[in-house]
Amino acid sequence: MLSFVNQADKRRLVIVGAGMAGSKLAHDLQQAYGHRYQILLIGEEPHVGYNRIMLSSLLANEISHADMPLVDTQKMQDDGVLIRSNDPVMSLNLEAKILHLSSGQAIAYDQLVLATGSRASVLSIKGACAPNVMGFRTWHDVDVMTQLQGCQPVCVIGGGLLGLEAAVGLVKRGHKVVVFHRAQYLLNRQLDEESASLLQTRLEQMGIEFRLGESPESFLQAADGNVSHVVCQSGESLAVSLVVMAAGISPEITLAKAAGLTTNRAILVDEQMQTSHPDVYALGECCEFEQHTFGLVAPIWTQIKVLIKALVGEEAAFVIEPTPTKLKVSGVNLFSVGRIQPLEEDNCIFFKDVGANHYRKLVVNEGLLVGAILYGNVADGSWYFQLIQNKTNVSDMLDLLVFGEAYCCAQVA
Repeated sequence: MLSFVNQADKRRLVIVGAGMAGSKLAHDLQQAYGHRYQILLIGEEPHVGYNRIMLSSLLANEISHADMPLVDTQKMQDDGVLIRSNDPVMSLNLEAKILHLSSGQAIAYDQLVLATGSRASVLSIKGACAPNVMGFRTWHDVDVMTQLQGCQPVCVIGGGLLGLEAAVGLVKRGHKVVVFHRAQYLLNRQLDEESASLLQTRLEQMGIEFRLGESPESFLQAADGNVSHVVCQSGESLAVSLVVMAAGISPEITLAKAAGLTTNRAILVDEQMQTSHPDVYALGECCEFEQHTFGLVAPIWTQIKVLIKALVGEEAAFVIEPTPTKLKVSGVNLFSVGRIQPLEEDNCIFFKDVGANHYRKLVVNEGLLVGAILYGNVADGSWYFQLIQNKTNVSDMLDLLVFGEAYCCAQVA
């Protein structure tokens, strides 16, 4: 059994998952309460503590490997954090407080945090089980994509944030990319049709082709088992060298379910991030709170702050708050937050400048801003977000609200 040595006065905390949530928790907890805890961070990937948000920039060749770390893992280890990479947890015994690694080692803990993240969802399309059908979630995924040589035809399934970032990165590497998206317009959860149309035009100018309102009918496999063609619903066949599935994510809860923790779509947690079992917590993409799961960084960072306080016995409570969305594509400025599909009782304020490729939509309800979409000029995004968070009454500035903070503040002055 792997033991925590010479730390009898400290609580043994094991964090399963060395992605962004797990590694930041380990870093922040060590900084604040390293005198109380002996921390072991376990990851299934060879790379630990990297910034997953930067994968699209790495794929687009805009940054190097040196720009990927989220935390300084060497310093963490120097400070006493134990890190075990490329060795996933295979089983968990909640009653004995012991988990077993793929390497065969057993580890005992006092408190446990599951930060197992998520997997790329694989749509049930005939022929999808092939070596060249992949997700876009890990550093390894980017390494596979960058091995494509020359100008290769690539199919991306999904016109959400991840799909578009993958498509742009592949186009920038010289490949020919077609994106399939089941909805009638791109980023349908973050945008309206007007802003999505502007975005689509910009991405088409980059060289991306779109098939909206449809998914592939099937994939044809060559003799080597790789997908060679995508069959469209019309019967048309498109040659491909790679298929990237970016049609959503599925929380990774295999370990939690097998151990007997209560799960729904993800691992159920309370407002202190505790699961259904004492001394076992979960955070990040693998957890579910009040029927919400989490794929954006902001709420996960809040969860980490709450969890650290909960671990040391201080009062803290996680609450759901609006979170802005931004597309991480160089040359494309987009901001979306709150309610973007208005209710019947909402009022909408629009601004559009075709020449400047600038669009704004604000959703107001009973004097409160409840949603905003900005495309092109997003400079006022953080201000609109503050208005939403602070529940500021904007009734006196409705005529100028769409023009931004400078105009509204000048009016007040």
